[in-house]
Amino acid sequence: MIARRTVLLSAAITAALGLAACHKKDEAPAADPKAVAAAQTAIAAPAWLRQHLPAQTVAYLRLPSPWNVIGGVPNGRPLDAALSVKANLDAVAKLRETIAKDKILADAKIGPALTLLLGDLRSPLEIALIDPLGIPSPTSRIVVTGSFSFDSVDAFNARLASLNAPLLAAPLDAKGNGKLASGGSVRYVVAEHRLWVTQSLQQPSDEHTIDELTDTFAKSSLTTAPATLGALEARIDTSGEGLYGWATIRGIGAVAANQAGESPLGKLPTDFASKADAVAFGSGTVDGRGQFRMVVHAPQARVLQYAAPRSFAPTVKSVGEPRWAMTFALPNADGYKAFEDNLNLDFGADRAKTIRDGLAKMRTKYGFDIADYTKWMGPESIVFADDAGQFFAIRARDLKGWHARIDEMTKAGRWRSGEMDVDDAKVHWLFMPGAPYEPEADHPEQQALVPFMNLMQRFGSRLYWVEEGDWVIMAKVPQALADRAAAKPDTSLDEWFRGRAYPGSHVLMGYTANSRDAQRDAYYTYIEILQMMGGMAGADLDIASLPAAHTLGLPEKGVVGAALEADTDTLSISFTYEQTPAELVGQVGSAGALATTAILAAIAVPQYQQYMLRSQVSGALTAAYPVKLAVAERRLSTSKFPANNAAAGLGKPETLGNDYAGSVEVGQGGEIVVTLDATPPHKTDQKLDSGQLILTPKVDGKVITWTCSGDGIDPKYLPQSCRDEPVAP
Repeated sequence: MIARRTVLLSAAITAALGLAACHKKDEAPAADPKAVAAAQTAIAAPAWLRQHLPAQTVAYLRLPSPWNVIGGVPNGRPLDAALSVKANLDAVAKLRETIAKDKILADAKIGPALTLLLGDLRSPLEIALIDPLGIPSPTSRIVVTGSFSFDSVDAFNARLASLNAPLLAAPLDAKGNGKLASGGSVRYVVAEHRLWVTQSLQQPSDEHTIDELTDTFAKSSLTTAPATLGALEARIDTSGEGLYGWATIRGIGAVAANQAGESPLGKLPTDFASKADAVAFGSGTVDGRGQFRMVVHAPQARVLQYAAPRSFAPTVKSVGEPRWAMTFALPNADGYKAFEDNLNLDFGADRAKTIRDGLAKMRTKYGFDIADYTKWMGPESIVFADDAGQFFAIRARDLKGWHARIDEMTKAGRWRSGEMDVDDAKVHWLFMPGAPYEPEADHPEQQALVPFMNLMQRFGSRLYWVEEGDWVIMAKVPQALADRAAAKPDTSLDEWFRGRAYPGSHVLMGYTANSRDAQRDAYYTYIEILQMMGGMAGADLDIASLPAAHTLGLPEKGVVGAALEADTDTLSISFTYEQTPAELVGQVGSAGALATTAILAAIAVPQYQQYMLRSQVSGALTAAYPVKLAVAERRLSTSKFPANNAAAGLGKPETLGNDYAGSVEVGQGGEIVVTLDATPPHKTDQKLDSGQLILTPKVDGKVITWTCSGDGIDPKYLPQSCRDEPVAP
């Protein structure tokens, strides 16, 4: 049972979180730092503004170069050696040259834009929000910068003119200064090949503003930026090439917290929101591994003090290298005690009493409660699959206390326990019957469930385990534990987790599994993209000159996984992978697969939108059902149709609506008009706002049928039962 549940749970988390990765580092090919730097200079240099942000920065966003997105820029991962070779730089240079000159692309009006993104742009685009108040406000100033290849202002003006888009009010002057069409200031510094753009919503921009800004950035360094910006970046991307976003939310969370309603978690969400002061997200490189991460910085939030793991020392062995593993950080005794002590603060006196009563009832029914368990077991618990099978391992903090409770409950006749010999393994076993079912006094209908629930009680819980040092190893059947003992566990899980840089010391719940040849697949996908782009541009790229994977010594082994993480200051969700996020859904795939996905999306999205709109119309129609009954009953009892709601014995039209219908009105001849409404709290889409469903009665003896039609609603959104066809009486 344990293993089955854990397998299902691992599959659920894998699907929900998208299967992220945590990297097991084989020996990666060594990349020459000088060659890497030269390749980045030629293709896309790392971010510059990030190293020059002032203390007044309230938000920062780094958008990676398109070359980084397709996997062509060295970024601190094992493919750096391959991407730094001359053959790759030659292919990139030839592709850029061909795109800039190709007549077909120019005629299709996409050549200039492709040249700007793939040829002229030579770095990530960086966006900063600067505000003296230290929080985002209408007076905050947006600053955008990036490195470009233009050797003159004239070249810059020519490129923007070729785009046929009104980005500038006029071409830049000889000094590189100009205005955006929206009023912001622009400067291109030829000597630095750097473009600056700035604008404020309330203050007009001019070249003196740019002078002041560039001077501010020149005087700033990595240490002048807000502390959380750098601290959170170190957990998301250290390459300067990846996606990274950060913003201060100091004060914003408190406003949201004050407006929050009641929560099943009491005041914990409100406390967390009020203490949150920064958020960050992005995908990049950390310690040679690719990852995506979202982080909320909320120092001293109470829920983090309760739940944050305090240790991770998986000093247990597996049989061979695990195929996959999941870890869970159970509450430790101190964290749980702090939670219990603050029940009144977090939930109020009434709910705190309910929780305490529930815990007391749990202890009476099952023989232990959460406080007991946190003293006996954890916080580390691991589910893993190895060459011997699937097992659940949990650290035992107080085996003596655990066995004492087992003996106590066994002597009382409530549990059954003992030891058994399975081959050469001595296996502990425990059977805990289900608690007797007690129907609630004010719900007499529950009495019928008693026989079934008493039958279910017989199943109870059966545990089989062996004890190895201070670890309890469980399996769903005792024979699996005999298999484990016979296979003689030989692989340290502690070393295995550390080898893949698994952040167990702050993982609340995490999953990691093995993958193979992810680096090779990513490399060949990049070459395939180069080939496709070359074909589009009419360039005959010599892709055969790029080295084959077997000559590069790329790591063969890798992993996919995911983690929900917490420490006393942050809560985050992370996804790590070998080289590309495409690994999260299986093989990297080809351009053809990507194209197929795009086509399916182009078909599926409109169909889904149409389905949602039709479901809203159908939802509005349900508001007419009780009205139809009232009208029919009045007609059958009086031989006349009511002419309005009052005559039908109904309330005002607007009182009869639902989530999608704003009103249901009875008219002459018993006609019913349902009017859809997009005004909150109604949830109708704006496309359907004020549309009407008209139900017209028809009498046949003592039977009344209805026809339905729409007015102001596209027929494709009408349900099949409402297209001038009879509907149910």
